[in-house]
Amino acid sequence: MANWKLPRGVTRGTWDYIRSDRIAREYDEYFSTSALMKLDLEVVCRYLPQLHTGEQLHTGETIAGYAPLVADLGCGTGRVARALLPMGYRMLNIDLSEAMLQETRANVPAQFQDCNQVVQANLVELDQVPELQGVDLALCLFSSIGMIRGKENRQRFLVAVQRSLNPGGKFFVHVHNRYRSLLDPGGVRWLLGTAIAGMRDKNWELGDRVYAYRGLPQMFLHIYSRRELCNALRAAGFRRVKILPINARGDALMGPRQWLTGLRAGGFFAIAS
Repeated sequence: MANWKLPRGVTRGTWDYIRSDRIAREYDEYFSTSALMKLDLEVVCRYLPQLHTGEQLHTGETIAGYAPLVADLGCGTGRVARALLPMGYRMLNIDLSEAMLQETRANVPAQFQDCNQVVQANLVELDQVPELQGVDLALCLFSSIGMIRGKENRQRFLVAVQRSLNPGGKFFVHVHNRYRSLLDPGGVRWLLGTAIAGMRDKNWELGDRVYAYRGLPQMFLHIYSRRELCNALRAAGFRRVKILPINARGDALMGPRQWLTGLRAGGFFAIAS
């Protein structure tokens, strides 16, 4: 596919990633020891909407319980669905990769299929996805938002998420920390390089990175700062934003009294409502 035909917000490297059956097939095994993938689910469970098993009417009748809808945006192989469906939640899994969605369908047990919906869509074009409405909790984990190129495209994604939420609904998102690079080998050079590139190229932004990944030579990721993430969420219409810094190993949250989290954190979870 010619570059000008690529989906909005998708780079050539990301397109190759999306189209790779091998990446999707090996995804779960590759990340089986990921500390961050264990941590994010643990923290997400703290913010799950309440399950209602049934309500008593004044007539003595009961109405069926309401199963909250959780939307996993950039769902990959459906790891969140496998965790939450047995708890009683409904899942809406959205990804641009058909290979990933095939894994999601195959990985969800048959008894939960009626509560599990799978939709192929570009995260930049969620405003064209009719299934994304009445959401109680939206998730965008493992820095999936960073795979979208262009501030305007990422902002369009955030606005669509905000509009999809029910009153009181929440959005949980993860990003890596741009300024952690100042403490890592070669990080200062990368940060200066991405700043200079942004001055020379109108399509390049501070925090953009292109790197080799699992046999793909040009994987793209936009890496946020804490302030950029907060500002983007508020600009999208979220009124309350809570930031949870993650340690450099990705296996625990940093304590509230730890200093310089904007520099030392490996990444951030944000809970926006």
